[in-house]
Amino acid sequence: MTKDKLTTKEQIFCNEFISNGGNGTKAVISAGYAPSSAHIQQNRLRARDKINAEIGRQLEAETKRTSLTRDTIINEQFQLYQLAKANEEYKTASAILGEVSKLLGYSPQLNTTKEVNMKVQFERLLRDVTPEKKVISDSYVKELMN
Repeated sequence: MTKDKLTTKEQIFCNEFISNGGNGTKAVISAGYAPSSAHIQQNRLRARDKINAEIGRQLEAETKRTSLTRDTIINEQFQLYQLAKANEEYKTASAILGEVSKLLGYSPQLNTTKEVNMKVQFERLLRDVTPEKKVISDSYVKELMN
């Protein structure tokens, strides 16, 4: 047996450690070590690099198995969209559909020409409604004050 390879008991310990949520004492007993020295043995096993590497590998694999994927998120969002649409909650359905579109990479392209034209037209409107500066004479001010 090579030095990097785990023994059967060590492999069982790692498997049990992951499956029981990280309880080393229970994992040691499940692997076949004596219950009377389980606490000491689990400390010894956890101090070994190859044990920690195997536990880390299993945790990473578990995380990948249980993590959400892009497809899962899209499917869940689509189901929510269908539910909102069936309940005639069109505003909610539209928002969800927008999020699904973003996830799929379908983002609307803005027409920059219209934006520029709108801005120019708005500035013209402002100029048309903004009063021109008038010089107020002293006599006009006196007339207003009386």
